Amino acid sequence: MSAPHRPPDSHYNINVTLSDMTSLDRELPDTRPPICAKLKYDIKSLPKVSIVIPFFNEAPTMLLRNIHSILNRSPDELLEEIILVDDLSYDAPLMEPLERFIKNIPRISLLRNDQRSGLIVSRMRGARIAKAPAIIFLDAHSEVNEGWLEPLLDQLRKNPKQVLQPFIDGVDNMNLQFSAPSVYFKGTFSWDLRYTWTKIADHEQERAVETGEPFITPTLVGCALAVMKDYFFDIGSFDEGMYVWGGENIELAFRAWMCGGKAVTVTCSRVGHVFKQSPNKFDGTKGSKEETVQKNLIRVADVWMDGMRKFFYGTTLMFDFKRLKLGPADLKTLRERTELRKKLKCHNFEWYLYNVVPEMLDLPPMEKDYYVGMTYFCFEHKIIPKNNFAIMKNGLMTYRDKCVKINQPKPYLTLAECPPESEIDKFGKWDLVNYGMNWGGIKVSIVKDDGVVVYWCIVQVTNAMPQHRSEQMPQLGTCDSSDSFQIWSFTYAVDFTLVPEYMSVYEQKL
Repeated sequence: MSAPHRPPDSHYNINVTLSDMTSLDRELPDTRPPICAKLKYDIKSLPKVSIVIPFFNEAPTMLLRNIHSILNRSPDELLEEIILVDDLSYDAPLMEPLERFIKNIPRISLLRNDQRSGLIVSRMRGARIAKAPAIIFLDAHSEVNEGWLEPLLDQLRKNPKQVLQPFIDGVDNMNLQFSAPSVYFKGTFSWDLRYTWTKIADHEQERAVETGEPFITPTLVGCALAVMKDYFFDIGSFDEGMYVWGGENIELAFRAWMCGGKAVTVTCSRVGHVFKQSPNKFDGTKGSKEETVQKNLIRVADVWMDGMRKFFYGTTLMFDFKRLKLGPADLKTLRERTELRKKLKCHNFEWYLYNVVPEMLDLPPMEKDYYVGMTYFCFEHKIIPKNNFAIMKNGLMTYRDKCVKINQPKPYLTLAECPPESEIDKFGKWDLVNYGMNWGGIKVSIVKDDGVVVYWCIVQVTNAMPQHRSEQMPQLGTCDSSDSFQIWSFTYAVDFTLVPEYMSVYEQKL
């Protein structure tokens, strides 16, 4: 397919110039554990599948390579159809050239939305007309790998009441290379309802690698999902009161777990996905991307999180642009989702926390503080929670019932008993140096015996201490805003002042 008058690469946030020069049928490294290639499946016993791929102004060759990878690596007996849903694209290469390309491929259909509807509604349009008993939702900038389909369908055959995701390999948006992580992650969430990646236990990874068995995931990444069509619609499909995208993956996982099903990562199914920067505004919507996503997340919190949604509000209402309230039309559809939850006789959110993601029971402090995830900002594009520390309003940095102590002139940080208020200035008083909404430096001041105040900042270093040699650890250093190793992501800024107002509004309305 030719690409007349293609926009520049910056339009896509992908190196499309390289993509255009790369074969649509390129070979990929087999990123599966070796055991996966040895597993056999009874193709005749597996359900057929419809694959739904929404797109909006997608890089043409990225979309085509996705389609080629599906056709090349999916057994004919299992692939019922590929449904493309164009969400009102206006790039010329996605018009007549795309139609010409798919014209002679009978298993591909193309739907075109007559208004900008977003990922969620576009997926639903494809799902409703899907002919096969199983559906896979796939982002357009994806690429499936060898043997990807059979493990997914085999798991659905064994247990139709689950939502599956393949193991996601990253595809670099600049060099288009696959990057298979050596560490296995499950999906979790932060209290402001961002999707987060959390390392699975070593024994779980060892089992997955040695046997190829799937492992459970509390939440879903969302770029690739497999589900039986009947089950998907029985539990309420996607929440079509959500706009464009954002939060639908968290909501579907909450619902699956709380309403009698589960969410699972299938180890032997590998799909590559380009994690690219999304635009600041969704075309065809009012307000910013953040406002659109926040309204979606409000729906997730109010329908599914029960009393625990106070932590969602406490971690989002710090920011003026997130202080949004749903209008009458949104509240009407929200009420429909709460009725769905009652109809399905779902568990409460505390059940989900205790049984699915107990690590989230380490709750943020109930006061106006900063809650800091000690994660090096440039580690990856992912959010990977480590040990959670909190900077309290009195300046102490706490970890559970201990406080972080500085030991000058040594740069090492240690945990110690927290000091009384009168001694904080000499113990170490912490503060944030904001460079952005959720990232910046972490500074500490200490008053010396002669009254002089000195400052240091936390820096990521390769440790030289014998007991932690070569490990990456935080320690003190001279403050330097240009040093990328002093940039940290802040998991939360917490303010519960407005929470009662928001909680009471929705308790009255629903």
